[in-house]
Amino acid sequence: MADLNHIRQIRGGTAIWNQWREKNPTEAIDLSKLDLRDAQLQEANLCNVDLSQVNLSCADLSYADLDGANLSHANLSQTNLSNASLTGANLSSANLTDTIFNYADVRDAIFRRTNLGSAQLIDVVISSANLSHVDFKDSNFSGENFQNANLVGSNFSGANLNGANLSGANLTQACFIGSKLVGANLSGANLKSANLSGANLTKADLIGAKLVYASFRGAILNRANLSNALLSQANLSLAGCVMANFSEALLDAANLSKANLGGVIFSGASLIGVDLSDAYLSDAFLSVANLSEANLSGANLSNTYAYKANLNRVNLERSNLSYASFLEADFSMAVLTHANLSKSQLVGIYADSADFSMANMEGANFSKANLTMANLYGSILTLINLTDAIMPDGLIGVKMR
Repeated sequence: MADLNHIRQIRGGTAIWNQWREKNPTEAIDLSKLDLRDAQLQEANLCNVDLSQVNLSCADLSYADLDGANLSHANLSQTNLSNASLTGANLSSANLTDTIFNYADVRDAIFRRTNLGSAQLIDVVISSANLSHVDFKDSNFSGENFQNANLVGSNFSGANLNGANLSGANLTQACFIGSKLVGANLSGANLKSANLSGANLTKADLIGAKLVYASFRGAILNRANLSNALLSQANLSLAGCVMANFSEALLDAANLSKANLGGVIFSGASLIGVDLSDAYLSDAFLSVANLSEANLSGANLSNTYAYKANLNRVNLERSNLSYASFLEADFSMAVLTHANLSKSQLVGIYADSADFSMANMEGANFSKANLTMANLYGSILTLINLTDAIMPDGLIGVKMR
């Protein structure tokens, strides 16, 4: 309960309160459960004060010092906290409906289980704050700084985070459904099991981000940078990833079925067991990528460049590899039945026991390829180049007309 002497001092206004605090700098102050609605406490020194369950609705605390204050379960609806300092303050479960935080400093503050959806947060310093399980639905945080913040389980669905800095933030199980993250910085962020379905991450920076089990279903990732990101078992089905950079990323067992990956960079990426069925990969870069046991059935890989890629045991049934370049790639035991390899460059590939049955290989270049035990039954071999290739019968092939 609030101390009666403390109540008398705070009722006297900012000037009296601040003078009293200067004379009593070490006294522990308890103003809990006090009704201070409409109070005028601009520039008040309230650092380390117990304000738990206090009613400060419609109060003016602009420029106030609330560092280390306990505001848990407080009513701060329509409270003016613009330019206030709340570093290390505890606002857990506080009512922040229409609260004004413009230009406030909330570094290291705790906002657990609060609703900031209608709060005003223009140019707020949020870095390192604990904002876990906070509701930010439909909020505008364009350009805001959430660097290293704890945002576990928070809800950003429909929010505007264009250009926001979320680097190093903990966003485990956070929800970004339909949110705007154009040009946002998420480098090094932890987004494990986060839901970004339908979000717009055009040109976003996700370098080194942890995205294991995350969902990007239907999201827009055009020109986004996901190099060195961890995306194993992530869901990117139906996502738009035109010219995105996944170089050196880990995507093992991820789902990219029906994704638009035109011009995407997968150089050096690990895509073991990934689902790329019916994906669009025209003009993609897959050099030295590991796609062993991946499913690329029905995928469009026309004009793709995949120097020394590992396609061991890959399913490429009905896929389009026309005009693609797979120089020295490993196709051992791959399935390419009914695939279109017309005009493709497959010089020096290793395709031992690969299945090319019923494939269209017209005009393809298989010179120096190893086709030992390969199945060419029913395939179209018109104008194919087999110069110095090792054929299924052990003979050295020639160009066929």
